[in-house]
Amino acid sequence: MQRRAIQWVLAVSLVWVSIEGIRPIPVAADVVLAADAEESSEALEALIQQGEAAYAAGDLETAETLWRSLLRQQPENAFAHAWLGFVLDQANKPLEAVLFYRRAVNLNPDDAITHNNLGNTLAMLGMYEEAIAALEQAVEVDPTYAQAYNNLGIAQRRHGNLNRAIAAYRRAIEIDDDYGNAHDNLGVALALQGELDEAVAAHERAIALGTSNLAVTYNNLGASLYDQGQYDTAIAAYRQSMEADPNYPLTYRNLGDALLATGQVDDAILIYRRALELNPEDDTARQNLEEAIRLQDGASR
Repeated sequence: MQRRAIQWVLAVSLVWVSIEGIRPIPVAADVVLAADAEESSEALEALIQQGEAAYAAGDLETAETLWRSLLRQQPENAFAHAWLGFVLDQANKPLEAVLFYRRAVNLNPDDAITHNNLGNTLAMLGMYEEAIAALEQAVEVDPTYAQAYNNLGIAQRRHGNLNRAIAAYRRAIEIDDDYGNAHDNLGVALALQGELDEAVAAHERAIALGTSNLAVTYNNLGASLYDQGQYDTAIAAYRQSMEADPNYPLTYRNLGDALLATGQVDDAILIYRRALELNPEDDTARQNLEEAIRLQDGASR
């Protein structure tokens, strides 16, 4: 039964707190324009600025058009390939994004950010071996790239390599001890390994630092406390998750489980119903609701 979530980072940086993606950044002379004429170079530079501005304004369609226009004029511009891949990624076109990310890193193998973004997108597509290879390339290019180590940990975890995932999260934290997402994801992995005391400590550290999604982090803390049998403390953590995001369905289902474990059947039923309002496809919440109703009926006889 899924109780936890993962925090990923898509460098512009399950449920795990977040795959992080990052906006492409020019590496060294990556954006040197190849046009001979100064006027043409200025026009291409204007296209770059317009493409970045369109993305910043949330106009992904226009951004895509502008980056494609630049690539028609400069098909070997690695920065433009990276940006177009990123825009396509944000527009929920992952297969096209992978194509342009790959072209970007083939043209500029030293672009750690785009290796990271490629790895993230491949992981989202379930192509974990290729994702791991891309993320390992990102940290080879930049051994201080904490976000890429976090994402590598997520890909390793999803591929079933729990020990390698923990090692990657720990490396991210060695690089940046204030990286809340990595602490949270480490906590998830430790909990799955049965190291619940360490998991709780990791989630609490993540909360103290802040993460990209505190509702997920409080939920993960609650899940580890629940597994320890600390139901009342778990309930408190789940309620903190609900305060952070009143519409996060996994927390409601988990809270229902904790309420049921403490004999609060009527409250559990209400919470399970709310979980199903938020996510009607949560079969586990539906089954738990049916069990709670049976318990309620049995108690009333």
